[in-house]
Amino acid sequence: VIPPANERKKLIPLAMMFFCILFNYTVLRDTKDVLLLTAPKSGAEVIPFIKTYCNLPAAISFATIYATLCDRMEQRNVFYACVIPFLIFFAAFALIIYPNNHLLHPHIFVDNIANLLPQGFSAPLAIVRNWSFAIFYVLAEMWGAVVTSLLFWGFANEVTTIDEAKKYYPLFGLGANVALIFSGQYVRW
Repeated sequence: VIPPANERKKLIPLAMMFFCILFNYTVLRDTKDVLLLTAPKSGAEVIPFIKTYCNLPAAISFATIYATLCDRMEQRNVFYACVIPFLIFFAAFALIIYPNNHLLHPHIFVDNIANLLPQGFSAPLAIVRNWSFAIFYVLAEMWGAVVTSLLFWGFANEVTTIDEAKKYYPLFGLGANVALIFSGQYVRW
């Protein structure tokens, strides 16, 4: 059954938006670990440290900012105000930061500090050494929790009626699986 024209005007853009959000999420999820684990003088020991001491404070900070934005803006404007900084960072990372990471990462400085500190500081020093990859990791983690779970569904709930949601939200789940297939093929390529 084809949805009526007035519902298609909402359904198709929302489905495309969800597809793009999940496509990006899968690419980011697959890339963030590889960047950090293969970075110079980094390894698996960095992951628990970055999740505890970087992701947690970033999530708490975002929750505070989000609550403030919700008090001051309409829901659809909150969506754009939160997503645009993510997109700007990821574009800057792809076009400027990553291609120049050898110039931006303070390897010599961190090596000098590492000579003064015990071996147990290798994980925090790896994060400082590869700071752009650490920021990418944190924002990629937050993309999944924030953009996919909180912002998209808040936006979708704002623009759809309850009856439309009952009919079309399951289709978004189907579209999500298609996005995962396409992104997996893209990452492999």
